[in-house]
Amino acid sequence: MKTTRLLTLLALVTCLVGWNHLSAQTTLQHAPDSTTLQDLGNEEGPFGLSKHQLLSLGYRMWNNYAGGTLEGLTKWDGSDEHHQFMYLGIANNIWKPANADPMFGQDWPTVARRLQELGCKIQPWMLEDCPWKTEEEFDASFNGKKMTWLRNHLSKKKLVRAQAFCIAERLERTIDENSVDSLLTGLNDDQKAVVKKNFDLVVHTKNPFGCYALIDYVNFKGEGKLGISSQFNGESWGLLQVLLNMKTPEDGANDSTIINTFVDGAKVTLHNRIINHKIEDPNSNDAQYWDIWVAHLDNYLLTNEEVKKQGLDQAPTEDNSNK
Repeated sequence: MKTTRLLTLLALVTCLVGWNHLSAQTTLQHAPDSTTLQDLGNEEGPFGLSKHQLLSLGYRMWNNYAGGTLEGLTKWDGSDEHHQFMYLGIANNIWKPANADPMFGQDWPTVARRLQELGCKIQPWMLEDCPWKTEEEFDASFNGKKMTWLRNHLSKKKLVRAQAFCIAERLERTIDENSVDSLLTGLNDDQKAVVKKNFDLVVHTKNPFGCYALIDYVNFKGEGKLGISSQFNGESWGLLQVLLNMKTPEDGANDSTIINTFVDGAKVTLHNRIINHKIEDPNSNDAQYWDIWVAHLDNYLLTNEEVKKQGLDQAPTEDNSNK
């Protein structure tokens, strides 16, 4: 009798241990689909950005690039024969179909892989070439099940925050001399000193928010790395060129002065692009974009109070903010 009871007790214990082990495995297997590194205890992102700052930055990018609408998270650029690809997400990452024009690079697959590493749910087809090959296919599928799901998924809070995390990481790599994405590669010592100092001044301004200006410009016009970035007449127009063209503010300059000098450097850089493109191709007409570019850059001058008042750092719609 005692032996029977003992065997029954051992069987019960074994069952409970096995059940707890299975439950733990199940929890670990499902956690990546519902969390990001931010939710797993990593309270700070690149440059010490908090979860709240990353989310606000993400919403500001969404309002700026995707028009503050759910529909703006998936757009097609068919402006000319070179522009035949999709813009995806809060920062209009480029996603190209197979055999697209190589004139423009694409960054969505890299972002998608990083989002997956951060624990976000990424479908296998989101890591491949854009499934919509032409503007006609895109338009016909715009309200279809796949694209509607894609927009709704990318609008969720955790995905907005994670996209902002990826964007900030991209900026962080540009100032790391050991990174293959470093802006400092190929510069002489004097140039490196200028770039580092100007970058450091801007990234640490709080009002206006300098980190946003740097992040946005990289997303807007690229890094400008020597020997890699697109050029006209031998000169690029990315963040590197802006930091080199920027007049370093005097010691003790306030945040407003620092951001104004950054914006002035960006305007010089884009003005040079217009001139250089015209030299290289007399038929070019980049001047038609000048007012749009200036308005984009002047957005960096908004104080935190103005940004908040305009709702630029908030969820574009109430419906999306709670998904």
